[in-house]
Amino acid sequence: MTPVYWIMIAITVLFTLLGMLSAWRTGDTKWPFVFGFFSILPVTIVLAVQGEGAAWRRWMIVALVAVYVARMLYTLLIWFNATGAAKLKDQVKPSQFLVLPLVLVPVFCWLYPLPFFAAMDRTDPFGLYDALTLICYALGTLFHLGADYQKWAFKQNPENRGKLLHGGFWGLSRHPNYFGDFLIYLSFALVSVWPWGLVAPVVNLLQYFFDAIPKNEKLSQERHGENWARYCRSTPLFLPYGAFKS
Repeated sequence: MTPVYWIMIAITVLFTLLGMLSAWRTGDTKWPFVFGFFSILPVTIVLAVQGEGAAWRRWMIVALVAVYVARMLYTLLIWFNATGAAKLKDQVKPSQFLVLPLVLVPVFCWLYPLPFFAAMDRTDPFGLYDALTLICYALGTLFHLGADYQKWAFKQNPENRGKLLHGGFWGLSRHPNYFGDFLIYLSFALVSVWPWGLVAPVVNLLQYFFDAIPKNEKLSQERHGENWARYCRSTPLFLPYGAFKS
Protein backbone atom coordinates (compact mmCIF):
# COMPACT_ATOMS: atom_id res chain seq x y z
CA MET A 1 0.00 0.00 0.00
CA THR A 2 1.42 3.36 -1.06
CA PRO A 3 2.00 6.17 1.47
CA VAL A 4 -0.91 8.23 0.07
CA TYR A 5 -3.38 5.53 1.08
CA TRP A 6 -1.97 5.39 4.60
CA ILE A 7 -2.35 9.17 4.86
CA MET A 8 -5.95 8.91 3.66
CA ILE A 9 -6.63 6.18 6.21
CA ALA A 10 -5.13 8.36 8.93
CA ILE A 11 -7.34 11.30 7.87
CA THR A 12 -10.38 9.03 7.89
CA VAL A 13 -9.65 7.73 11.38
CA LEU A 14 -8.86 11.20 12.76
CA PHE A 15 -12.01 12.88 11.47
CA THR A 16 -14.20 9.92 12.42
CA LEU A 17 -12.93 10.11 15.99
CA LEU A 18 -13.36 13.88 16.09
CA GLY A 19 -16.90 13.54 14.77
CA MET A 20 -17.80 10.87 17.33
CA LEU A 21 -16.26 12.86 20.19
CA SER A 22 -18.09 16.02 19.18
CA ALA A 23 -21.40 14.15 18.90
CA TRP A 24 -20.89 12.66 22.35
CA ARG A 25 -19.91 15.97 23.97
CA THR A 26 -22.59 18.15 22.34
CA GLY A 27 -25.46 15.72 21.81
CA ASP A 28 -26.00 17.40 18.45
CA THR A 29 -25.84 16.45 14.77
CA LYS A 30 -24.04 19.63 13.73
CA TRP A 31 -20.45 18.64 14.45
CA PRO A 32 -20.51 15.16 12.87
CA PHE A 33 -21.60 16.87 9.64
CA VAL A 34 -18.96 19.58 10.04
CA PHE A 35 -16.13 17.05 10.39
CA GLY A 36 -17.62 14.89 7.65
CA PHE A 37 -17.75 17.69 5.08
CA PHE A 38 -14.35 19.08 6.08
CA SER A 39 -12.59 15.72 5.66
CA ILE A 40 -12.86 15.83 1.86
CA LEU A 41 -10.50 18.84 1.71
CA PRO A 42 -7.33 17.30 3.22
CA VAL A 43 -7.90 14.16 1.14
CA THR A 44 -8.16 16.27 -2.02
CA ILE A 45 -4.96 18.11 -1.14
CA VAL A 46 -3.13 14.81 -0.59
CA LEU A 47 -4.29 13.54 -3.98
CA ALA A 48 -3.27 16.83 -5.63
CA VAL A 49 0.23 16.67 -4.14
CA GLN A 50 0.81 13.10 -5.29
CA GLY A 51 -0.88 13.58 -8.70
CA GLU A 52 1.18 13.64 -11.87
CA GLY A 53 -1.18 15.63 -14.05
CA ALA A 54 -1.27 19.29 -15.05
CA ALA A 55 -0.57 21.44 -11.99
CA TRP A 56 -3.20 24.04 -12.90
CA ARG A 57 -5.92 21.39 -13.00
CA ARG A 58 -4.87 19.74 -9.72
CA TRP A 59 -4.98 23.02 -7.83
CA MET A 60 -8.15 24.14 -9.60
CA ILE A 61 -9.81 21.03 -8.16
CA VAL A 62 -8.42 21.84 -4.71
CA ALA A 63 -9.81 25.37 -5.03
CA LEU A 64 -13.26 24.10 -6.07
CA VAL A 65 -13.36 21.69 -3.13
CA ALA A 66 -12.10 24.38 -0.73
CA VAL A 67 -14.86 26.79 -1.81
CA TYR A 68 -17.43 24.02 -1.45
CA VAL A 69 -16.19 23.06 2.02
CA ALA A 70 -15.99 26.69 3.20
CA ARG A 71 -19.53 27.31 2.01
CA MET A 72 -20.86 24.14 3.65
CA LEU A 73 -19.12 24.93 6.94
CA TYR A 74 -20.65 28.41 6.89
CA THR A 75 -24.07 26.91 6.20
CA LEU A 76 -23.71 24.34 8.98
CA LEU A 77 -22.34 26.78 11.53
CA ILE A 78 -24.40 29.90 10.74
CA TRP A 79 -27.56 28.63 9.04
CA PHE A 80 -27.73 25.27 10.80
CA ASN A 81 -31.37 25.48 11.86
CA ALA A 82 -32.39 25.81 8.20
CA THR A 83 -30.54 22.63 7.13
CA GLY A 84 -31.57 19.01 6.84
CA ALA A 85 -28.92 18.13 9.43
CA ALA A 86 -30.88 20.08 12.04
CA LYS A 87 -34.08 18.19 11.19
CA LEU A 88 -32.19 14.91 11.59
CA LYS A 89 -31.71 15.67 15.27
CA ASP A 90 -35.43 15.14 15.84
CA GLN A 91 -35.59 12.02 13.67
CA VAL A 92 -32.93 9.80 15.24
CA LYS A 93 -32.06 8.82 18.79
CA PRO A 94 -29.14 10.66 20.48
CA SER A 95 -27.28 7.35 20.74
CA GLN A 96 -27.29 7.17 16.94
CA PHE A 97 -25.44 10.50 16.65
CA LEU A 98 -22.23 8.56 17.30
CA VAL A 99 -22.89 6.48 14.20
CA LEU A 100 -23.07 9.50 11.89
CA PRO A 101 -19.28 10.04 11.64
CA LEU A 102 -18.79 6.32 10.89
CA VAL A 103 -20.88 6.85 7.76
CA LEU A 104 -20.15 10.45 6.79
CA VAL A 105 -16.35 10.54 7.06
CA PRO A 106 -15.58 7.42 4.97
CA VAL A 107 -17.98 8.66 2.28
CA PHE A 108 -16.33 12.09 2.16
CA CYS A 109 -12.82 10.64 2.34
CA TRP A 110 -13.15 7.82 -0.21
CA LEU A 111 -16.33 7.85 -2.32
CA TYR A 112 -16.90 11.53 -3.05
CA PRO A 113 -13.19 12.20 -3.88
CA LEU A 114 -12.99 9.06 -6.06
CA PRO A 115 -13.06 11.12 -9.32
CA PHE A 116 -9.89 12.90 -8.22
CA PHE A 117 -7.85 9.69 -8.39
CA ALA A 118 -8.05 10.03 -12.18
CA ALA A 119 -8.45 13.80 -12.49
CA MET A 120 -5.16 14.54 -10.70
CA ASP A 121 -3.27 12.56 -13.36
CA ARG A 122 -4.79 14.23 -16.42
CA THR A 123 -2.07 15.87 -18.51
CA ASP A 124 -4.21 17.15 -21.41
CA PRO A 125 -4.80 20.91 -21.87
CA PHE A 126 -7.99 22.73 -20.89
CA GLY A 127 -10.82 21.22 -22.89
CA LEU A 128 -14.52 20.52 -23.12
CA TYR A 129 -14.75 18.46 -19.92
CA ASP A 130 -12.98 21.18 -17.94
CA ALA A 131 -15.41 23.80 -19.28
CA LEU A 132 -18.39 21.58 -18.46
CA THR A 133 -16.92 21.03 -14.99
CA LEU A 134 -16.85 24.75 -14.24
CA ILE A 135 -20.33 25.36 -15.68
CA CYS A 136 -21.84 22.46 -13.74
CA TYR A 137 -20.05 23.51 -10.55
CA ALA A 138 -21.24 27.13 -10.91
CA LEU A 139 -24.86 26.08 -11.48
CA GLY A 140 -24.68 23.65 -8.57
CA THR A 141 -23.32 26.35 -6.28
CA LEU A 142 -26.03 28.77 -7.40
CA PHE A 143 -28.81 26.32 -6.57
CA HIS A 144 -27.24 24.95 -3.40
CA LEU A 145 -26.23 28.26 -1.85
CA GLY A 146 -29.20 30.21 -3.19
CA ALA A 147 -31.76 27.73 -1.89
CA ASP A 148 -30.09 27.41 1.52
CA TYR A 149 -29.86 31.19 1.89
CA GLN A 150 -33.48 31.64 0.84
CA LYS A 151 -34.67 29.10 3.42
CA TRP A 152 -32.53 30.67 6.15
CA ALA A 153 -33.81 34.18 5.35
CA PHE A 154 -37.40 32.87 5.27
CA LYS A 155 -37.06 31.35 8.73
CA GLN A 156 -35.51 34.54 10.13
CA ASN A 157 -38.83 36.33 9.67
CA PRO A 158 -41.16 35.61 12.65
CA GLU A 159 -44.17 36.19 10.40
CA ASN A 160 -43.25 33.06 8.44
CA ARG A 161 -43.47 30.74 11.45
CA GLY A 162 -45.44 27.67 10.45
CA LYS A 163 -45.64 28.77 6.82
CA LEU A 164 -44.41 26.83 3.80
CA LEU A 165 -41.66 28.25 1.60
CA HIS A 166 -42.72 27.71 -2.01
CA GLY A 167 -41.27 30.58 -4.06
CA GLY A 168 -37.93 31.35 -5.69
CA PHE A 169 -35.69 28.30 -5.89
CA TRP A 170 -38.30 26.38 -3.89
CA GLY A 171 -40.86 27.03 -6.61
CA LEU A 172 -38.65 25.26 -9.14
CA SER A 173 -38.15 22.10 -7.08
CA ARG A 174 -39.07 20.79 -3.65
CA HIS A 175 -35.38 20.10 -2.99
CA PRO A 176 -33.38 22.65 -5.02
CA ASN A 177 -30.47 22.61 -2.56
CA TYR A 178 -30.09 18.85 -3.00
CA PHE A 179 -30.21 19.28 -6.77
CA GLY A 180 -27.42 21.86 -6.53
CA ASP A 181 -25.32 19.54 -4.38
CA PHE A 182 -25.77 16.77 -6.96
CA LEU A 183 -24.53 19.09 -9.74
CA ILE A 184 -21.39 19.84 -7.74
CA TYR A 185 -20.55 16.15 -7.43
CA LEU A 186 -21.42 15.67 -11.08
CA SER A 187 -18.85 18.37 -11.88
CA PHE A 188 -16.24 16.36 -9.96
CA ALA A 189 -17.10 13.35 -12.10
CA LEU A 190 -16.79 15.42 -15.28
CA VAL A 191 -13.30 16.65 -14.47
CA SER A 192 -12.13 13.07 -14.01
CA VAL A 193 -13.17 11.97 -17.55
CA TRP A 194 -13.36 8.51 -15.98
CA PRO A 195 -16.39 6.19 -15.79
CA TRP A 196 -15.69 5.35 -12.14
CA GLY A 197 -15.84 9.06 -11.37
CA LEU A 198 -19.63 8.75 -11.67
CA VAL A 199 -19.59 6.93 -8.33
CA ALA A 200 -19.56 10.31 -6.56
CA PRO A 201 -22.79 11.77 -8.02
CA VAL A 202 -24.50 8.35 -7.94
CA VAL A 203 -23.73 7.94 -4.22
CA ASN A 204 -24.96 11.49 -3.70
CA LEU A 205 -28.26 10.69 -5.46
CA LEU A 206 -28.72 7.45 -3.55
CA GLN A 207 -28.21 9.23 -0.24
CA TYR A 208 -30.82 11.82 -1.14
CA PHE A 209 -33.46 9.55 -2.69
CA PHE A 210 -33.23 6.75 -0.14
CA ASP A 211 -32.58 8.78 3.00
CA ALA A 212 -32.74 12.59 3.11
CA ILE A 213 -35.64 13.21 0.70
CA PRO A 214 -38.05 10.59 2.14
CA LYS A 215 -37.39 11.85 5.66
CA ASN A 216 -37.92 15.49 4.69
CA GLU A 217 -41.04 14.72 2.67
CA LYS A 218 -42.59 12.81 5.56
CA LEU A 219 -41.77 15.53 8.08
CA SER A 220 -43.10 18.27 5.80
CA GLN A 221 -46.33 16.36 5.22
CA GLU A 222 -46.83 16.05 8.98
CA ARG A 223 -46.15 19.75 9.54
CA HIS A 224 -48.04 21.32 6.65
CA GLY A 225 -50.77 18.83 5.73
CA GLU A 226 -52.88 19.94 2.77
CA ASN A 227 -50.60 22.91 2.03
CA TRP A 228 -47.79 20.43 1.46
CA ALA A 229 -50.01 18.24 -0.72
CA ARG A 230 -50.85 21.24 -2.94
CA TYR A 231 -47.17 22.18 -3.09
CA CYS A 232 -46.28 18.64 -4.21
CA ARG A 233 -48.89 18.74 -6.96
CA SER A 234 -47.49 21.97 -8.38
CA THR A 235 -43.74 21.53 -7.78
CA PRO A 236 -41.45 18.72 -9.00
CA LEU A 237 -39.56 16.65 -6.47
CA PHE A 238 -35.94 17.14 -7.57
CA LEU A 239 -35.28 18.41 -11.08
CA PRO A 240 -35.99 22.17 -11.19
CA TYR A 241 -38.47 22.34 -14.01
CA GLY A 242 -41.18 24.00 -11.91
CA ALA A 243 -40.81 27.22 -13.89
CA PHE A 244 -42.06 25.40 -16.98
CA LYS A 245 -45.19 24.03 -15.32
CA SER A 246 -48.42 25.89 -15.79
